[in-house]
Amino acid sequence: MTVRQTDLLLGAILVVVAALWCIGVVATIPALDDGSRLGARGFPLGLGVLLGCLGSFVLIKGLNNGHSDTEASTAELIVTPLSVEVWAIFATVGLLAGYNLLMEYTGFVIATFLISAIAVGPVLGLWKPKLIAGMSLGLSLGIYLIFGKLLGVYLPYGKLINIAF
Repeated sequence: MTVRQTDLLLGAILVVVAALWCIGVVATIPALDDGSRLGARGFPLGLGVLLGCLGSFVLIKGLNNGHSDTEASTAELIVTPLSVEVWAIFATVGLLAGYNLLMEYTGFVIATFLISAIAVGPVLGLWKPKLIAGMSLGLSLGIYLIFGKLLGVYLPYGKLINIAF
């Protein structure tokens, strides 16, 4: 696929997913009766609108990509091999499945640390163990502190390893 085709396909998929997300949020999460604007549906609806804006941006970029100068014509020649795309899809699904299994048994903090440590190397091309450990620890503890402690969001504890800070 060319860059333009990829942008058009991705933009269209994101816009459709955003529309379905917003419809699902409005249909399933009840509005507040007190007349205030934000309630339980405010944050998910905002994420859906943000996703729609992102998809529209990518779609417009794909539509305008064909009308650019010579730089766009050289970008059209860039082709991603199908094997790379398939590998990325399977790696993502595998990491998410592993994250789901780890989350059940080890809890949020440890599962997030392990999965992000596994993913940082291939995704960012960093192969320094201390840097990977620091980034993974900072990510997992940062999310835990912000969402678990500051915002009061429930983050699951594990069945086997139960770490409660």
